[in-house]
Amino acid sequence: MSQGFKRLSEGLGPLLSRLERRIEANVELAERVRQSLPGPEKDHVISATYRGETLVVLADAAVWCPRIRYAQQALFEALRAAGETRFTKLKVRVGRRQDPGDSQP
Repeated sequence: MSQGFKRLSEGLGPLLSRLERRIEANVELAERVRQSLPGPEKDHVISATYRGETLVVLADAAVWCPRIRYAQQALFEALRAAGETRFTKLKVRVGRRQDPGDSQP
């Protein structure tokens, strides 16, 4: 029985490494987005990721979504100046901050 678990877990090493790198890249991207936003909306960015060529930014409340969209031009210019060129579109959505003690998946 333990051999079955061992074989199952053997393949997880590379998968977990890729997942860790992906999470790290998203955390770094969110930080670059925060640094690139010109106003108080920067404090309300939860995360950022790519979906193809679309930069998807999660804000902590709906009120900040249009403000981030409004700052799109400044955001794109600052990100491009920092070498971030993968995006052609921006989507802003409402997300939810995860509390360390939150037990929900």
